[in-house]
Amino acid sequence: MAPWIDPTPRVRWGDARWRYVVGLVTIVLGAAATNLTSTFSLWFLLIGPCVQLLGWLILPGALWRRLAVLLPCLLGALVLLAGPDFVGAYAALLAGWLFARHRPLLSYLAVLPVIVLSFVLKAALNEYGQNWIGLLSGALLTVACAWLGWGLAVWRRRQIAAWRVRRALRGRHAMAPDRP
Repeated sequence: MAPWIDPTPRVRWGDARWRYVVGLVTIVLGAAATNLTSTFSLWFLLIGPCVQLLGWLILPGALWRRLAVLLPCLLGALVLLAGPDFVGAYAALLAGWLFARHRPLLSYLAVLPVIVLSFVLKAALNEYGQNWIGLLSGALLTVACAWLGWGLAVWRRRQIAAWRVRRALRGRHAMAPDRP
C-alpha cells in the first residue's frame, strides 16, 4: 500500500505547495520575532505579528478557517512573551494549525501532550531567565505533535477507507445469488 500524502488543495493563486512552505516559514518566523521582543527591541513587537499574519493569509486552505485562527494564534505568540508560565499558549498555536490544515477531530488529541508539558514546565521553571528552555521545549513538542496530528489524520482516513471497502464487499455478497 502506498503511503498517504496530504491532498494538495486547489488554490486560486500560486502553487499550493509553495504557499504551504512560505506560509509555514512566515508563521514560525513571525512567532519567533515576536518572542525576540525586549525593552531594547520593541520593533520586533510590530514586525513579528505582521509577519505571522502574512503567513496565515498565505497558507493554503479555506479562508474562513485561516481567519478564524488568526487572532487566537497571534495572541498565543504574544502570550509567550510573559515567560515560562505561559508555555501553554503553544496549545493554541497547535490547535490553530490543525484547524487551518483541515485535520479531523481525532487529530486534536495531539494537543494534549503540549498541555501536559505546560504544567510540567510551570512547576519546573520559575525564573524569566529560563524562558528559553520553555520556548525551545514547547516549540519542539509542538512540531512533534503537529506530526502526530498528521499521523492521526492519516490513520483515521485509512480506517474510513477500509470501512467503506468492507461495506462495499458486504453489499456485493448480499446481492450475489445463492448457490446450492
